[in-house]
Parts: sequence; structure tokens; C-alpha cells
Amino acid sequence: MKRILFLLCLLMLTGCGTKKEYSAQYLDVFDTYTTFQAYSDDKEGFDRISEGLHSQLIRLNRLFDIYNDYEGISNLKTVNDNAGVAPVVVDKELYDLVKAGISAYDETEGYINIAMGPVLKVWHNYRESALADPNNALIPSSEELSEAARHTDINNIILDDKNMSIYIKDKYASIDVGAIAKGYAADRAREYLEENGVTAALINLGGNVVGLNDDSKPSWKIGVQKPIEGSSEYVYKLDINNASAVSSGNYQRYYVYKDKIYHHIIDKDTLMPSVNNKSVTVVSPSSLEGDIYSTYLFILPYDKGKEIVKEKGLEAVWVDKDDKVIAKTKGGEYVR
Repeated sequence: MKRILFLLCLLMLTGCGTKKEYSAQYLDVFDTYTTFQAYSDDKEGFDRISEGLHSQLIRLNRLFDIYNDYEGISNLKTVNDNAGVAPVVVDKELYDLVKAGISAYDETEGYINIAMGPVLKVWHNYRESALADPNNALIPSSEELSEAARHTDINNIILDDKNMSIYIKDKYASIDVGAIAKGYAADRAREYLEENGVTAALINLGGNVVGLNDDSKPSWKIGVQKPIEGSSEYVYKLDINNASAVSSGNYQRYYVYKDKIYHHIIDKDTLMPSVNNKSVTVVSPSSLEGDIYSTYLFILPYDKGKEIVKEKGLEAVWVDKDDKVIAKTKGGEYVR
């Protein structure tokens, strides 16, 4: 996966009794830096859980990959390669993710569209070229983007629940789950930990943070990073208690053309990178929901986004295009 959100920096968890804190890092899943912290009776028990978690994430990463083939796996690249050719029978996790993506389209007025693959591929290619040769950076023409957008109809994706197959009926269309894949994976990671008896843990899957704790332990505390690449400054601090915090930002996957940043979160209405915000963080019960709404709110102007947060019962922190910080959380409203 190529979607990298800005990192939510981890602060602390205290009061965990006699159990000790252990941590692990994974560098080979979802093209991002993943950290796992948990409290365990001993290191051997932690290592066993960590290895199982890592294996789960590797498997999901391969299933959702649109760039690479893997022996014995029908993944999302397989589905895209068979666009206009034939349905592809897939594993349950991939099927459920694509199904969730179609639901997200309806929930977000089409702003989250997993069928935007052709447009996102255009931007991906221009970004890769610019990063390889910054002096010759370019942006796509409106004609090139409009042609790609002709093949982004969500109805091109045909699901068959009985056979658990996915078919893309337009041979020029493709699926890109970058806006939701890490959220889905983070939720599956949480389920794995719960099934294995872990009661205090924190997963940070490249900006998708899941905090797991029982009633005897305090909330995890996290800081929302100032939206500048490499910054160690926090603009706001949040508590998460058996919940997820997900951040979408404009400064991790981007390139510069004529002194302007062109990032990876594309507004369907303009086919250009969204300009309303620098970052949005959403706290929600599930990481998938956080993935969907952090991206949705990032694209929308604040006045519309705040109404959605109220309607959905979410918590959110915005850093708008003018660096104004607005938080609407259980602690009330904060503006700076």
C-alpha cells in the first residue's frame, strides 16, 4: 500500500500493575513504520504475540497490494489485472475490504471512492517521477486527469457474495484501497490481540493508532503532530480508550512543483490534491471508520466537516490551511 499518513507520536501508559512493557517495530508492512507496544508477564509471551501479529499484517499487506504479485495469492493486483476479463475469487479479508469501500462511497458522497484507481495512478506516476528528478517535476494536465476519471465509476465493481469474487467490468478501471486498507488491517490486528488475551496494547500502523486497555488501566495518551514533515511538536493531545485515532495529512506523500506542494489526497470534484486542510485526526470506535472519516474531513471545508463530526458522534482535530487548530472532543471545543 502506498498511503502513508502522518505519525501520531506515542506518549505514555501508566498503572499496569506487575506486567512489564515491551515493544516491537515492523518495517515491511503497508509501506510504513509500524510500532507495537504491549504489557505482558514476560518477553517470551510478548514475542509470541508480536510474531503472530506481524504475520497477520504481512498477509493482509499482500492481499491488498496493487503493485506486486505473490505466489499462491489472488490479491488486489490480480483483481485489477483481470479488469474487463473475468471475476477473481478472493480471500474473505479482501472481499470484505472492497465491500466496505463500496459502502464508504455512499457514506461520504463519493469522496471516498475505491474506484479512483486510474486517477490515483496518474498522480502516483507524476509523483514518483518528480521525486526521482525534482528539477523536471510536472503535474498532470486536466485532459489526462479527465480521461482517467472516465473510468472511476464505483458501479464498475461487481461483487458476488456467493462465490466471493470481485469483477471490474471496465478494462481501464482499477481499485485502489489506500484510503481504507490500513484502517481495516488495524481493526483485524486489534481482534487478533483480543483473541489472544492481550488487554493493554497500542498499535501504530503508520498513523492508524489503536489503543487497547481494560477498565483497570488509564487511557493511552497520544500527540497529534504538527503538520510538517519530521516535526516533533504536538498541536494537540488526545486520550484513546479502546478506540482508534487516525490522521490524514498533506506532507508525507507529496512532491513540489513551482514551490507548491502536491500531495496524495485527491478531491474528486477537482481531481487535484485537496486544499482545505493540512491535517485531520479522527477518534472513533474502529480504525476503518477513522480512515474513512479522516480522509473525508480532510477534503471537506471545516464548516461542513464539523457537522459530520457532530452527526456521527466522532472526535476530531483539524489543522486548517492557515494553521488554525480546532479540536472537537469529549473535553469540549478547543481553538488556537
